[in-house]
Amino acid sequence: MKTITRRPTAERRQEIAEAVIRIIGEQGFPALTTSTLAAEVGLTTGALFRHFPSQEAILTHATRHAAERIAATFPDGSLPAVERLHTLAANRVSLLGPDPGLAWFVRSEQAMLALPEQAAEELRALADRSKRFILAALREGVSQGSIRSDVPAQHLLLIVTGTIHSLIGMSGVQKLTAGKANAPIKVLNGLMQLLAAAPR
Repeated sequence: MKTITRRPTAERRQEIAEAVIRIIGEQGFPALTTSTLAAEVGLTTGALFRHFPSQEAILTHATRHAAERIAATFPDGSLPAVERLHTLAANRVSLLGPDPGLAWFVRSEQAMLALPEQAAEELRALADRSKRFILAALREGVSQGSIRSDVPAQHLLLIVTGTIHSLIGMSGVQKLTAGKANAPIKVLNGLMQLLAAAPR
């Protein structure tokens, strides 16, 4: 166990949240116990519960911390539609691709089953916001002529989200980028070409 040091409560709570994400990413959710978490942050098991009233509260706080980091990937809504989509996708892949713990919160069906209801609701809200953001950009692009109109925006939504999720797969990015630092960007550029309206 790491040496125990006293830190401000807010700092310690953030450290615990990050440790939850790290353990999930490195060892899987089943490995997340109060014992492994306490060891990861250098606390006794009892000391964990001086910062949180319950294990459920720890998971809810960690989920909120993860959701806030992921929400920071939303780009400026005033950007042109295609640029907005590309920036969101690139931001998500850049953040989540190298971090399987964070990716677990948006990709794993287990998350919705394993997390407390309040935490699961936060993830559902984030997913709904993401879908609305992408769909709004697609519809705007169609109306302005920058995105193809021969495929319904709802169908294009599935292509966009599917590509993002594939790139942030637990091992997908690592395999794809082995010796190819620009591979995800090339895939996203290809996605934008697929979405683009045909030249007139």
